[in-house]
Amino acid sequence: MDNVSTEQKLRLVQQVRSRYHENQYDLSNRERILYGKRNMEQEAFGQTYSYGTPYGEGDGADAEPLSFFKLRMWIALFLLTAVIVMDRNGTEVAGISSEKIFQMISADYEEVIETWVETISQ
Repeated sequence: MDNVSTEQKLRLVQQVRSRYHENQYDLSNRERILYGKRNMEQEAFGQTYSYGTPYGEGDGADAEPLSFFKLRMWIALFLLTAVIVMDRNGTEVAGISSEKIFQMISADYEEVIETWVETISQ
């Protein structure tokens, strides 16, 4: 490395830093796409990137909002747990037992749907 000038070393360091920032930007973009993160700044060509917090170090103020998928998943888990508890204890809620719920889930609605589609299409 003795034959490498200081200017060449400086350019190499700048290239390494530039590549690091580009990789961080790409990683942030992929996280935004994968996890639906918002607040990603759109950068024009020729401008430097701004990243905010480093990868993996989020603060509480930037926490993701509760998505509807998560909410629906929690509701489904709650309802499943309620049906299992009703089945174990043999209880009824509003006159509906777990056996009625199982019958409604396993019922074949194909004929009902076909007649409904036929009445709508006429």
